[in-house]
Amino acid sequence: MKEIVIATRNPGKLEEFKVLMKDLEVELRSLEEWPNVPEPEETGKTFMANARLKAVYYAKETGLPCIADDSGLEVLALEGTPGVRSARYAGEEATDEENNKLLLQTMKFQVKRTCRFRCALAVAAPNGKILLESDGICDGMLLHEPLGTEGFGYDPLFWSTELHKGMGEATMQEKNKISHRGKAIKKLVANWGKMK
Repeated sequence: MKEIVIATRNPGKLEEFKVLMKDLEVELRSLEEWPNVPEPEETGKTFMANARLKAVYYAKETGLPCIADDSGLEVLALEGTPGVRSARYAGEEATDEENNKLLLQTMKFQVKRTCRFRCALAVAAPNGKILLESDGICDGMLLHEPLGTEGFGYDPLFWSTELHKGMGEATMQEKNKISHRGKAIKKLVANWGKMK
């Protein structure tokens, strides 16, 4: 069985990968096992650039192949903002609540509320080589106020046009079927045999 590091310390995100990659003969480990490895600076201009950067960095640091993702929310009326700065939209140490509050304030008088979650995934070897990439998009509408208690990040503000409910109301199973990360991981699994 091949060991692979998922570039996260978030147990929820690790579980998402485990569920969606269960058919592959791999053992997934998280960065929780490497508490002394600092986070790299995310300097990429795109989600894929950041995913590659993190995958290469953590593969070198852990000595194991690494899958890293970069994802966020793009609001069309704001020309794709918050985009790659989704986690840091309200500041470098911003909480989900602070990010959501700022986005709602920014969109207060905006009628057009089309948005999408976007995820980019990259797999890197310890020698720095990118082995595989994939991406996924989840379309929706930005709500006027938070809805539901599930998920994290911008989930409470996102109305899924595929589920016909708020992402903050969706179960993990429902979310995995249509989420940007779910789609990207499924694509990754489908192409696993084509690994460079």
